This record gives sequence, C-alpha cells and structure tokens, in this order.
Amino acid sequence: MTLSELNLSLFSWINASPEASNTGIHFAIFIANDLLYCIILLFAWFWLRGNYDTKKQILKAFIFTSIAILISQCISHAYYHPRPFVMNVGRTLIYHTPNGSFPSDHMLIFSSIAFSYLFSVQRKLGVFLLIMAWLVAWSRVYLGVHFPLDMLGAFLLAFALNFFGLTLWNLYKEKIMQWALTLHFYLFKPLIQKGYIK
Repeated sequence: MTLSELNLSLFSWINASPEASNTGIHFAIFIANDLLYCIILLFAWFWLRGNYDTKKQILKAFIFTSIAILISQCISHAYYHPRPFVMNVGRTLIYHTPNGSFPSDHMLIFSSIAFSYLFSVQRKLGVFLLIMAWLVAWSRVYLGVHFPLDMLGAFLLAFALNFFGLTLWNLYKEKIMQWALTLHFYLFKPLIQKGYIK
C-alpha cells in the first residue's frame, strides 16, 4: 500500500458516514471551528490576569505557533495537496476554501501550543492540550476538509519546531519578556493602574 492509498484509506475510515448522528456532527463542528476561538479568548484572559510565569508561557506558545504558521504557509505555497472535497472524496460537512490541505493549520496551532507547554514545567497541561489537538485532528478529517496525513505533518512540524527551538527560547526568553511587558504596560497602563488587569 502506498502512502497516498494509506491516506485515503484512513480518511475513509474516519470521515463521517451517511449514518452519522446529528449530535456527533455538531460536536465535531464545534471542535473543528469554534474551539480555537475559545482557546484564544482563554489565553487572552490569562495574559491580562496572569502572573509573570503565566504570561511568559503564553508568549512562548504565541511565538512558536506564529513561526509554525509562517512555515506552514511556505510549505503550502511550495507543495499543493488538494482537499478531499476537491478530489470528490468522502463527505464534506462544513465549508472550506479549496486551498492546499497540507499541513493542517488548525492542527498546527493546537499542537504547537501543546508542545510549548509539554516542553516546560507544565507538562500535565501539555498532555491535555495534545489530546485536544488530536481531537481537533479527528474533527477536521471527520467533517471532510482534511486528510489524516495533513494532521500528522502538522503534528511533526510543531514537535520539531518546539523541540529544536527550545534552546533558543531559553537563551532569550527573559529579554523577549522584557520587550513584551514594556509594550503590555504601554498599551494597558490605565487598566493596570486601576487593578483591572496585571
């Protein structure tokens, strides 16, 4: 079996069948589309209300994820792989533009955030976020907008970036935090002085 055949076989196994329940489909849609916005709001809240260490970990996750997305865009422009619905494969249950599918940006974001915590003192949270990342991966394939190898590619890219970039982060994290907090205090000084945020 070739890699392409394996990819299609796994997709057919995961993709929602015609007998899929509405409950399962709506759950998958929430995970695939809406969970990301919940995570962004949660991180924004913890950045505004969290202590120094909390802010530092959020900043680390943000930087690594931003770099990962930039690399992903370069890969997508250099190598185009059509999405399942472009190839008339399986069932597609949410709308998506017919751009390249490899690697999955959603999986990349969740995996990069997860690894940024896994490679820190907050490993338990990292494990939880990794589970969440694979739930996102399942939902995107289930709903027909990605192939399984799109998810694996994103996962491996996030791992490599966080693993090999950790040394650089540890070297410059305090200086980066100083810059970030200087900007933070400049933007939110009135709210900080009133005690609404930290």
